[in-house]
Amino acid sequence: MNTEQTGNYQLQLKNELEFVRNRFLLELKQSKHPYTGELALVLEQNAPADWLDLIASKVTPEQFPRYQRLVQLEAALCQIDIGQFGYCCDCEVPLTYEELKKDAATQRCHQCQSKVS
Repeated sequence: MNTEQTGNYQLQLKNELEFVRNRFLLELKQSKHPYTGELALVLEQNAPADWLDLIASKVTPEQFPRYQRLVQLEAALCQIDIGQFGYCCDCEVPLTYEELKKDAATQRCHQCQSKVS
């Protein structure tokens, strides 16, 4: 994968990450659960890079899919930073264009994903 392609994926991932963070915060503020408003305040007072640690033990089942997506996006951006983006995290084969086009935060090739699922 060339630098331009990686840069495009990085921009796409960063944009989605910001969207998901904002959406998650909004959901926390609108939730009827008493502690979610408190969690929203805590998140607003901390850097977004610290959110995963702050959320991990407090996420409700309804919020888990959004939290899980935050984890995936952060992991994909980390892979870009260390030069491992576009490779399966298990077998290290290059991910296909189709896999990355479907979801730029993909961590596993089709074969390894089928073993996990």
